[in-house]
Amino acid sequence: MKKAIRSHSPGHLFTLVKGVAAQAGKEATNWLFAFKQTLAVLLAMWISMRFELGQPATAMVTVYVLMHPHSGMVLTKSLYRILGTLYGAGACLVLLALFPQERVLFLLGLSLWVGFCTAGAALNRNFRCYGFTLAGYTAAMIGLAQVNHPLSFFTYASNRISEVMVGILCAGLVGDLIFPQHMGSTIVRTVRNRYTEFCGFVQALFTGKMQHRDVERMHLRFIHSVLTLESLRGASLLETTQTPRRDARLRRMNRDFMAASTTLHSFNQLLKRLQKTESPAAPGLVTLAELLAEAILNHGEPPHTEDEAHQSSRRIAAYNTTLDERVASLRNTLGTVPDSPTTLDFDTGVELIRRLVMEIHDYTRAYAAKPEEHRPLRNEDLHFASRTDPAVAILNGIRAMLTLFLVSMFWINTSWQYGNIAVMSVAIGCSLFAPAPDPTKALKGGLLGHAIGFPAAFMFKFFVMPHLSGMGMLCAALVPFLLVGPWLAMSPKTANISLAYSVMLCFMIAPTNSMLYDPMYMINFGNALMLGLAAAAVMFAIFLPVTSPWFKRRIPVMLRQQVLKACAAPLSGLEHRFESGTRDLLQKIAAGQSDQNSPDQASLDWMFLALEIGRAVFHLRQASQTIPQQLQPAGIQKSITLIQQLFRQPTASNHAAAIAGVGDAIDAIRSQKNYETAGQHPQRVLRQMMTSLHMMRMALLDDETVLADSINCRTAPHQGEISYAA
Repeated sequence: MKKAIRSHSPGHLFTLVKGVAAQAGKEATNWLFAFKQTLAVLLAMWISMRFELGQPATAMVTVYVLMHPHSGMVLTKSLYRILGTLYGAGACLVLLALFPQERVLFLLGLSLWVGFCTAGAALNRNFRCYGFTLAGYTAAMIGLAQVNHPLSFFTYASNRISEVMVGILCAGLVGDLIFPQHMGSTIVRTVRNRYTEFCGFVQALFTGKMQHRDVERMHLRFIHSVLTLESLRGASLLETTQTPRRDARLRRMNRDFMAASTTLHSFNQLLKRLQKTESPAAPGLVTLAELLAEAILNHGEPPHTEDEAHQSSRRIAAYNTTLDERVASLRNTLGTVPDSPTTLDFDTGVELIRRLVMEIHDYTRAYAAKPEEHRPLRNEDLHFASRTDPAVAILNGIRAMLTLFLVSMFWINTSWQYGNIAVMSVAIGCSLFAPAPDPTKALKGGLLGHAIGFPAAFMFKFFVMPHLSGMGMLCAALVPFLLVGPWLAMSPKTANISLAYSVMLCFMIAPTNSMLYDPMYMINFGNALMLGLAAAAVMFAIFLPVTSPWFKRRIPVMLRQQVLKACAAPLSGLEHRFESGTRDLLQKIAAGQSDQNSPDQASLDWMFLALEIGRAVFHLRQASQTIPQQLQPAGIQKSITLIQQLFRQPTASNHAAAIAGVGDAIDAIRSQKNYETAGQHPQRVLRQMMTSLHMMRMALLDDETVLADSINCRTAPHQGEISYAA
């Protein structure tokens, strides 16, 4: 016993030390960023006060909104903040020019503008979303302060724009000059971890070491990694380390990874169905899969470095050269005639294996190659398609518009002295938090942050600040209060609380060259801010919240629409648009994978089915275009049309029609698969079409899919189902 303990102690101790060191490094990085952010806030405050700008708090808040551990993020966010600020100021100018003395019409126009920007923020991704957010609440901040004084608009707007520019300048300088952290290292680490994890997943899947729940969890992680890498790639475009070739390499790896993971899932599903029916083709396919897993690994371990990936690439290529010989040997052991169901099962699995080998080989080569070896691909091959439900975005805009207008009418009808502050808080809250996966939860976090920041600001302003003398003492006294925000941001659970706390603290303290100490004004100002945010939270919670069944039903509808695109959209660049768009629809589930519920599980199942059927339809259409029209088998287009009809309206009759149509197309190919003309060799293409149709038919006949559940087709087996039994 003691010997066993001694033999394992060094390994456990090394693991423990490594974990402690990694955690310490992460904490050090977080605190370094916290101090950099605090320094940038203080610098923005000092510059604003030095040039006697009206509201230094605006520059301070700008730093909090912009600052990011990576300089590329700061530069990209700065660009969109400038554009959003200018568009917001322009919209406010138009509204004041149209309704200079009509508060109701002005507020109605402002509500429409904020609703439009909120919908645009929900419809877009990354920093385009941020531009819409800024355009919305900038118009509110400027317009509500000048609604009764339109003649001073230009002076006030120029001051606000100047303060925003000061915040942008300070965030960019501090982030890029003091211990800068570029996106390059993060991207390299993300790419390496994903490749290693994928290779380990292939090995575990093909050797039967993973449970069904673990497989789904890994696919969700892969969805998250695809979207993360695309976000990092877009944010790094303004960095000097990012070149067009590097950008093309990242796009290529994301494309190849999505293709390989989809084919891997399709092959795994086919294998499960064959094993369920005890098909004689299953053992041979398992053998091919295990040999592929061995070729990918490096002495039983997933490749980590580029050199190990080079070796893996050569082993995969060697496996591919011997694949035909192995397939022929396994087909001979089956001892079946070419047209038998078992042979068709085996050929379908072999076709997926061939495709998987090619895609994993491409992915491995893209990972292992040097950046200068990559040439930019065609634009349609590189485009990452984002898919957002427009109905969800429109409802977000309607909720923001209604909340802003209702609070505005309350302000006018009650003559509330601080009503404009509440309206401004509604605009800021809706613009910042509506694009979140759960706006109600985000707004509640923002309200909690305001509640924490309010007493902290009150204590500093009335019990600490009057005793300070000079800028140095002011900065030193502010540091402990300012560091609370970055400390809260270190945990994802309190990120919304962090930003709301920092915004509340800066606006409530409102440092200027000539301070005004009025406790009642500050209390009323803070209460108006919190009441406005609370009104937004209530509206988002009661008016069609995102947790309602209606929203959850929208995701499967959008996923089925992806299959419709695979059936009818132009083929140029369709595969990558289909792959990226389908995964993008599941980004909310990928972000919250730890606490899935049954509706989310249904959405996940629809995604897997959409990827499986959609890719099969795409390859069927692609193969049918490579042979002459006179050699086209009858019923191919009809089968695609019936699949399209099924996913547009999943009913039992459409399901039966789709199965029959796919079966007719398979019979049509069987009747002419040995046909040849001079100079034409369509057998290979016809075999690919046959396997695509067979895979679709097996998926449609599977009574354990979400499609079968949705149409309640767990009844008598359809004609032809016996073809997949042993």
